[in-house]
Amino acid sequence: MQALRFELKGETAFFKKPDVNSYAYFTYSHIHKLALFGILGAILGLGGYAQQYDVNFPLTGNRKQAKDVQVFPEFYHVFQHARVSVVPHGDRGYFAKKVQIFNNTVGYASQEEGNVLNVREQWLEKPHWTIYVAGDEGLDAATFAKLSNAVLQAQSVYMPYLGKNDHPAAIINPVLVELEQAEQVQFIDSLHCSGTIGYEARGEIKPGQGKCFFKEFMPVALNVENNGYVFSPLVLTNHEIDQRSISESDYRKLYRDGECVLYFI
Repeated sequence: MQALRFELKGETAFFKKPDVNSYAYFTYSHIHKLALFGILGAILGLGGYAQQYDVNFPLTGNRKQAKDVQVFPEFYHVFQHARVSVVPHGDRGYFAKKVQIFNNTVGYASQEEGNVLNVREQWLEKPHWTIYVAGDEGLDAATFAKLSNAVLQAQSVYMPYLGKNDHPAAIINPVLVELEQAEQVQFIDSLHCSGTIGYEARGEIKPGQGKCFFKEFMPVALNVENNGYVFSPLVLTNHEIDQRSISESDYRKLYRDGECVLYFI
């Protein structure tokens, strides 16, 4: 299978979790599939949530809903069936997090004394991933060719960023690669779905590394009703995989790039 491979990095990143906003806004530990789709859409100049709203509610006196509703943002409509693989860099795939505090002093920002709103955001520091975009039936061939050409030529219609425009993204070392289907898998180097995959309780740890096991429920799709997140548990670990737990469906998502074993989500 052909795939587009590139490295994605930045000084900071912020992929906001939607479930907590009382004290601080927290971030996911890694870039999730929808944020990655947003970056790919920005490269191609596809519309986002703001453009979707303008289509669904034309700028009229009372902003009535349009007859023909755009169910998803354009970038998601184009990439929703695309498969991607995310391989974190760094110490066991972990990036440091720090809470940043901002003061919003416009008069209408807060009802607190002095009309000063304190905004706290948790940022990832120096995140770095290798990204693979599969050139299979999940993505239209013309779109994959256009995306590959843009990334290889370092071109982008809109500036890509890591969650918010405070965090510009750097895309480096792009290349088209041929991946082989993985048959025997001892370790998985990318984020992967943990629905059926198990790990050997007394199995080996990948040589030259300390033990690590990361698991987080992360967005993998949008629902039709309100474009809310659809979540799936994703795992990153260097523990040995239990061969008996890998289903046929999982094997269809496993590929090799040299010694690196990838799981496409």
